[in-house]
Amino acid sequence: MSTPFDPTLLPPPGPSILSHPSLSPSSPSLPKSKAIIPPAFTEALSVRIAVYVDEQHCSLANEIDADDPRSWHWISYASVSGPGADSSVPLSSAQSTPADKNALERRKSETESQREDARETERPTDAESQARRPSGHKLPIATLRLVPPPHGPHPKPGSVDGVGGAWPAGAKGDARAKRSGGDHATSMHDGHEPYIKLGRLATLKEYRGLGLGRLLANTALDWASRHGDLFRAGGEVLNESETPELEGVARERANVELGPEWKGLVLVHAQKSVERFWKGMGFVRDEELGTWVEEGIEHVGMWRRVGVVKGEV
Repeated sequence: MSTPFDPTLLPPPGPSILSHPSLSPSSPSLPKSKAIIPPAFTEALSVRIAVYVDEQHCSLANEIDADDPRSWHWISYASVSGPGADSSVPLSSAQSTPADKNALERRKSETESQREDARETERPTDAESQARRPSGHKLPIATLRLVPPPHGPHPKPGSVDGVGGAWPAGAKGDARAKRSGGDHATSMHDGHEPYIKLGRLATLKEYRGLGLGRLLANTALDWASRHGDLFRAGGEVLNESETPELEGVARERANVELGPEWKGLVLVHAQKSVERFWKGMGFVRDEELGTWVEEGIEHVGMWRRVGVVKGEV
């Protein structure tokens, strides 16, 4: 049964998004002529900027990271009605309130030229249109991403933006990690088993309280449980031409060596203030990961295991 906010799936958009105009001039980028950025990613990014940059004062330059090109992204939209709604401008500019007018105008100026470039250089097929651009006049209001393996090491307890911190001396996880040859191990993860990571969950302020975070998380977890084979290639980036369909492309078709089987393990690096939300989603805090600070915000690590449906891609 569909709902008014059913999420749209954007497959891994590829490295072209590293040229997004939201990046600082010093960030790596591609020539503009080769930068084909899916409009749906720009729309997801507009929500993330409104929440993480405008509200929580995180760095704009850090909002796009190395995981974005290889991640699956979900975006929920709200219908926009009334005169003046025009698909030739960012969808977010078609509806605003006094409270969010400045944020919406900022997103309009940051994304309008990019959406024009995308329309000029990319003529998607019907399937691509369904995956990458919503039909009608809609406002992106919530988003979430799923990052496949592999992942960098866990932040050290007590670290601040990756600096400082330390694992407890003689922690059992140290010995387990050495035996497995993987990341720091805890009683909830052996330091080696592949896992996927949910993150960048964001909902516009005026649309909170509608269950959109839960809807996005459940949608991503259900999709992941039916597409486990997509997480076995060691996290190689697939660009737009390799993932044209809504459901993505099996990594076997990309002629890459398969990695270990994903057995349903999921991690979130949750802001401590929303730990209760993730607990309600069935995630359990890993006390051995401690707490750490990113962008001035305290985080914790939480795990959940979901069932994996075999034979689907």
